[in-house]
Amino acid sequence: MSVTATQALAAVRIQIEAGSIAFPLYWQGEDAPILPNDPTTFGFVVFTNEGARRVTAFGGGRGANLYRNRAIIEAYVFAPNGEGLGVATDAAESIAAQLRSFRDTSVSCYSADVIPVGPGSSISPPGFTSEVSNYQCAVAEIALTFDTIG
Repeated sequence: MSVTATQALAAVRIQIEAGSIAFPLYWQGEDAPILPNDPTTFGFVVFTNEGARRVTAFGGGRGANLYRNRAIIEAYVFAPNGEGLGVATDAAESIAAQLRSFRDTSVSCYSADVIPVGPGSSISPPGFTSEVSNYQCAVAEIALTFDTIG
């Protein structure tokens, strides 16, 4: 099935939000998170389409070729300092678990890894403008593909 990047992101979002994520998730390009005065765990999700490198399969002439797009989901999960990096890592794992081996008619996920980062002050996720120096960070990184016909 052919889908756009927007449709692929929507499919991934539905899968993530269908799980029992116990903290707020914010999505790149939507309203920026307003962090509370008392730090609490939250996630910020970035979708990066790396595009199709070449034609994957030739179809019935121009406009009917199959292009396989590669994309990455990076879910930056922040947990308050003092709770330990393990809290951020466990929270990131709850997102990775939702997409590990996920496949539907439009999206295929191939890996879902959790990467402990450490102090939030050492990173700056794309599109994220809030100060996170009071947080520890871990990233759920998911590699996926989706097909486009054109």
